[in-house]
Amino acid sequence: MKQYKYISVIILCLLSLHPVYLIGVERTILLGPKTIGRAWKDNIVLESRHFANAKAGDILTVYNDQVKGGAQGAFQNPATWQGVSPEYAYFGINGAFKLTLTDTILAIARTKGIAIGGHDYRILRATLTDAADYQETITWRGPSVTMKADWSVSAEIPGKTFATLRLGDAVCFHLSKCEEGAAMKLMDFTWNSLDPSLDGVPVGGDRYIWQVKEKSLLLQLQLMGDGMQTAVRVGGKGYRLDKIGIVQFVGTVSDDVSDAQHAPKEYVLQPGELYHGEHTFPSDWSGNLRLTAAPFQKCTENDVLILSYSIDTEAVSAGIKPQLSFRDGRNWSELTGAAEPVWYELDGTDVVYMFDPVALDQVKTRGCIITGVGFTLKRIELISAQ
Repeated sequence: MKQYKYISVIILCLLSLHPVYLIGVERTILLGPKTIGRAWKDNIVLESRHFANAKAGDILTVYNDQVKGGAQGAFQNPATWQGVSPEYAYFGINGAFKLTLTDTILAIARTKGIAIGGHDYRILRATLTDAADYQETITWRGPSVTMKADWSVSAEIPGKTFATLRLGDAVCFHLSKCEEGAAMKLMDFTWNSLDPSLDGVPVGGDRYIWQVKEKSLLLQLQLMGDGMQTAVRVGGKGYRLDKIGIVQFVGTVSDDVSDAQHAPKEYVLQPGELYHGEHTFPSDWSGNLRLTAAPFQKCTENDVLILSYSIDTEAVSAGIKPQLSFRDGRNWSELTGAAEPVWYELDGTDVVYMFDPVALDQVKTRGCIITGVGFTLKRIELISAQ
């Protein structure tokens, strides 16, 4: 028996030398598809439960397809619809995109969740990975270069920096002294942008991570520079570039999706429908829904909005009064121009909203926002009352 005990101790010691690489997995937390259409009108909120055991440094990855030219992604606070940090408010999409969790972002994620938004792409799935499952090798150590406000400064990065880069790896740019409105531009040695998505991308915090998903871009990085020759110019404004690393995934991918959140079934809107699905307006007032101005362009005062919904019985039991309000799509003021918001108390019957001249002008130029609490929106129709 003593011999078995000794063997067990030895095995545990060996495991302690390599804990994260043996047990680390990339875990699916959202299964799509979820289409993120035009004009920043679509999003999906990752439930807060997914982040209960997450740590600062862990990586959220969004895999996608059907990316259109100029597509952008965003990671947003569902309570305010602002970016969870400046560099995640909007960014160009070049294959799968990632978010590095910080203590500040985790505080949002654990209470509100994280909204994935943007425009012109489709989410296939989202995963969460332990920070230790990524291994970084620093390949450029400066000297540091400070990017001036007039975009006149850039750092010349030699080709050897990207010698070990593989498809799917990420390039990590370590930053400091980031100012408000800081932006990065990645260029080839001829000063042309590597990709439209990398021309003025917002940056903040202490790093910017760019995953290389396109073979053409990988070949550019590998072939443009030979040894010490300049392969990439890193420019922009309002930050200091200190070093660059190559980040590689060394964990494993889990096939278990039993605890994954499922995106609502994709639905093709019928004529007159502006929304169809299940959009929850929870007790923390975070369930706002934005309608763009596009569907209202031919509206008249004879048209009406009809909202169908279900009451949140748990919210009612907790003493919350289900209600909703229509707001200006730009500054959140009352849609009719009134000084105070008009609230519609919900009793289970459809809400019928009739446009006055001010509200009609607002929705045609700014769209509108539906805000409220204590219900789940099922459908919005725009029909003529004639």
